[in-house]
Amino acid sequence: MIITFLDLTILQIKKNGDNRKSALRFMRMVRKEILKYFLFLHILTILLSGKLFAQGGTVLLEAKVDRNKITIGDLIKYSIVVTSDENIEIQMPDLGANLGAFEIRDYVDSEPSKKDGQIIQVREYIISTYDIGDYQIPPVTVSYRVGEDSVWKDLTTENLKITVESLVASEEGDIRDIKPPLEIPKNWWRTIRFAVAGLLVLLVIVLVFIYLKRRKQGKSLIPRREKPTRPPHETAIEELEKLIQEQLLEKGETKEYYIRISEIIRQYIEDRFFIIALEMTTHQLIESMKESEVEPEVCNEVEKFLNQCDLVKFAKYKPNKTANKNTTKLAFKIIEQTKLIFTAEQDETEKNVSIEVVDKKEEPGEAVTDLNDADDFSKTGKAGGGK
Repeated sequence: MIITFLDLTILQIKKNGDNRKSALRFMRMVRKEILKYFLFLHILTILLSGKLFAQGGTVLLEAKVDRNKITIGDLIKYSIVVTSDENIEIQMPDLGANLGAFEIRDYVDSEPSKKDGQIIQVREYIISTYDIGDYQIPPVTVSYRVGEDSVWKDLTTENLKITVESLVASEEGDIRDIKPPLEIPKNWWRTIRFAVAGLLVLLVIVLVFIYLKRRKQGKSLIPRREKPTRPPHETAIEELEKLIQEQLLEKGETKEYYIRISEIIRQYIEDRFFIIALEMTTHQLIESMKESEVEPEVCNEVEKFLNQCDLVKFAKYKPNKTANKNTTKLAFKIIEQTKLIFTAEQDETEKNVSIEVVDKKEEPGEAVTDLNDADDFSKTGKAGGGK
């Protein structure tokens, strides 16, 4: 419309016979600048749409997201779409592409499809971030070559802006005043006394019930840790071998496998170091092991193992076959490093076990026993792990 108006203005000046060459020259110059402006807007519109064309062949690269405004922790679908001729070879970006502040949670490579004589390849990333603010997904490069050409050329996507908002309500929202303190009625003291008395009676009844039940079972009122009839490492290794034979990983029950193998190692630590490992978090367990003077190397191995298990159990992490194999090896390694080792001492005159009993005045930790048809054991056991 603006260009048509300028054309009519120029024709009107000519019809009137005005000899204003400077005016005509100025009007033509304005028209030329307007044409450049519209051409620039057209090119800018193409670039901002996220579509890039390749030179030397028909290749269309498009990067897009399903939404550009999320709250912290939400998942975003980031798609890379490449449309090309059949004679063009496409090399998609690496699976672990650098996406800036965003973490790749999953990805999907769709099978190439054909439409209107062109090949369409799509890769979708599921990404997320736990930082608040405005971020940009950095450019991703796709390589291509035409026909038998040996030279690869690159196409790069544009930056995509993502706004991450907090889940916490704004301080400028509706904040209500604090309610005034309530006055306790005078008759509440009597209610409190009856409630405390009732709780004491209930507590006594529960203690009597527990005492009678444990006495009937031949146990003391306070539970005591019983010494395992078998060495803890033997029981743990046997349980690990049973778990492997169940082939949970081959059946796709990865989470169940990591829950079971984590419980086996925790039970072993509980029996070996007398730490209530099954009732502790990973951080609490590692701190307890350090307080029990377990070797730092063993503590690091246990922490690495339990962190891997926690990722699968709670963060829905899906490890590959190599990670599963390494986790299983690490479980055996922890047991091997910390198991109790007894050194055999052969008696030259008799083929039985002889452990000397010392007098009370001598150093503690020694005892005497005779076991037939067995190898001789030394007076003390050496621990491969901590105390």
